[in-house]
Amino acid sequence: MTDRRIWLLWGGVVILAAQAAASYTLARKPFLPVTPPLAHLPLRLGNWAFTQDGVIEPEVLEMLGPDDALTREFQLAGSDTRSSLFVSYYKTQLRAKNAHDPKVCLPGSGWNPRASRVMDVRLPDGSTFPVNYYRIAKGDAEAVVLYWFQTHDQALVFEQQLRAHRVWSAIRENRTDMALVRIVMPVNEDGVERADRRAVEMATLIYPEMRPYFPAPEKKDQ
Repeated sequence: MTDRRIWLLWGGVVILAAQAAASYTLARKPFLPVTPPLAHLPLRLGNWAFTQDGVIEPEVLEMLGPDDALTREFQLAGSDTRSSLFVSYYKTQLRAKNAHDPKVCLPGSGWNPRASRVMDVRLPDGSTFPVNYYRIAKGDAEAVVLYWFQTHDQALVFEQQLRAHRVWSAIRENRTDMALVRIVMPVNEDGVERADRRAVEMATLIYPEMRPYFPAPEKKDQ
């Protein structure tokens, strides 16, 4: 048997295995976690205090199709600096509508990119998680945006990663719950570096607060 035929044979085996796994996954009832409303997220994050809840336009909710969503503004103690937090939460991604990469949506709102990269945020326990860093401008206004896709076992920064994780997690653990978390920090007279530090600080504060939204499935009695 030639090498080409061997590769074709293995390719067919892989495709059949993937189809069988997909059929098995779709036949199962997916794990849908029972979680508190996003409105129960803390009103104080470190030195940041809640000021008001924002309004999410109906067309945005229709486009994203989340199970729960929240937009909230905070103010830094002893400062006029404000920041905003947006969370879009999904108990399952096995549906037609899911979260979109904010990098795609922001230019449509008149914001233009100034800088873009992936960076690691370090938590107090020494662990890290990746986030998308995006600096944007509209007229004289400038802001730093951090966002990531949070799952029950890791944070992801690209939609391609999220899709691959969704398939693997559905097959292996029968769950595809996920949240898009986005922080917007204005750049004021303190400069970009200060805005960067403040955005990272808020990310370290909100990331652990999202963990209750990814509970472990209850174990069935043997």
